[in-house]
Amino acid sequence: MTGRRFDFGLLRALTKHDETELLSLVKELVSAQLVVEESADRFAFRHALTREAMRARLLVRERVALHRAIASALEAEYDDGTHDGDDALAYHTFEAGAWEPARRYALRAAARALALSAPREALQHFGRAATATANAGQRLDSALLLGRGRAHETLGAFSHANDDF
Repeated sequence: MTGRRFDFGLLRALTKHDETELLSLVKELVSAQLVVEESADRFAFRHALTREAMRARLLVRERVALHRAIASALEAEYDDGTHDGDDALAYHTFEAGAWEPARRYALRAAARALALSAPREALQHFGRAATATANAGQRLDSALLLGRGRAHETLGAFSHANDDF
């Protein structure tokens, strides 16, 4: 799943529906009060439980394939070299089991979170990067450990920071 919010363009890329047909389908979701329109291009599930109910209906294999498709669509959208989509790409590549891209995107998202003074978010990304690194059969590198240590230190978790340093 794409998260609580989703873009019309991403939905169109994933479903391969033409705009008229997709608008009709989204209008049905809005009419059923499952989805709300946030802007012309952005929608959100009205409630997190709605999203979770839809997610629960998918088999694990379907979820992995969906995450893979979303990651591919996002990579095409963010092919300009910016890091705007790193958070979403880190999540979707991780959920798709694409360990090397998940590691790369998670490290970039973690660095950005640290730069924005968001250490809890950075720790979440460092956690994904560490798991992806292990699943790829690699050792944790110093950049990951130092970044995670800085995030722990910022939060006052000095014993965890010391372990990473």
